[in-house]
Amino acid sequence: MEHVPRSRRRSARPTRRSLVGLQTGNRAWGAKATLAVIFSSLGAFLGAAALVFALAVHPPAPAWAWFAIVSIVALGLGALAPLAFERTRVSAQRPAVAVDPAPRLLVIADSRCSQTALRDEILARLDGAVAVHIAVPVRVSHLHFLTDDEAEERREAEESLSISVRLLHQRGVSTTGSVGSDKPLETMTDALGSFPATHVLLATPPEEESYWLERGLPGKARALTRAPVTHVVVPSTPTAGPTSEARRAAPV
Repeated sequence: MEHVPRSRRRSARPTRRSLVGLQTGNRAWGAKATLAVIFSSLGAFLGAAALVFALAVHPPAPAWAWFAIVSIVALGLGALAPLAFERTRVSAQRPAVAVDPAPRLLVIADSRCSQTALRDEILARLDGAVAVHIAVPVRVSHLHFLTDDEAEERREAEESLSISVRLLHQRGVSTTGSVGSDKPLETMTDALGSFPATHVLLATPPEEESYWLERGLPGKARALTRAPVTHVVVPSTPTAGPTSEARRAAPV
């Protein structure tokens, strides 16, 4: 039997980072393929329309200018609409199954929520939970949502999560955490696929400061899970930010 060096055995086993990179690459390739199909279809349609327009109407030069403007707008809208629909669609995963009937609390928390206020809300709703898992979605603008450019927003979510988990650890609560996607509902269903929650707590800032993908979130969340879903509004800290809360949360 051939001896395989340990270094080769390790390299043959895919790491979590490589799998995440592969998934990201697949999503990027899928988006490019979708754009290619959309643009080729719209281009063929507009080309045929231009041919019919030229042969049947014989339009003057200004009419061609308007036709070009309308074509550009149609191409832009045609490309953005299907991509936006695909990015906002969420499919529920098979929920994880607990090995015991002990209650477990899943918290989906907006990164703008005050971490200290969020801790107090969680402590008030533990109800004997043996474990808490906090999942923080990545808040992105409409443009960054379409372009998948969310590095800065992901760092903000990671910092908010780190503070929240540390605050609960200081109170003796068994807590884990993860940063989700830029879709709160997908963040919830992904977390439920690995954490067997018996209750889900949605924590969002006041309506005027909420994330645009959080609109109607409680009703949509209840449609995707059998676990009870509770929604709480948690004050945000827009001026202090996560860094100031981190200093206040640090042990003395």
